[in-house]
Amino acid sequence: MKRPMEQALKVAQENLREIRTVTEWAQEMGYESPKYFSHRFKKKYGVSPKPKLVELRIDRFYELINQDSEISCFEIGQELGIGGETDLNKYVKNHTGKPPREWKNG
Repeated sequence: MKRPMEQALKVAQENLREIRTVTEWAQEMGYESPKYFSHRFKKKYGVSPKPKLVELRIDRFYELINQDSEISCFEIGQELGIGGETDLNKYVKNHTGKPPREWKNG
């Protein structure tokens, strides 16, 4: 059963660990076609789902860093569904220009 598109952001935020791709997000929303999901998402939110997933992950990264200065990069990577420390380093640096340790240190 398809969920209303209004729930898409909430579903992604609550399932960041499991939703790594637009295809997985579309499936979680009940869409058989990722392309159709992407079209509906962009029509509703004005942006494609892939960059929105990146934005949600980076926002969550900032939250985790600010909530707990002792949290490890490995734990953050797991929480975000990115992988281990190496994967998190690449992801965060690619999308923010700075590695996670620079965000942790201020």
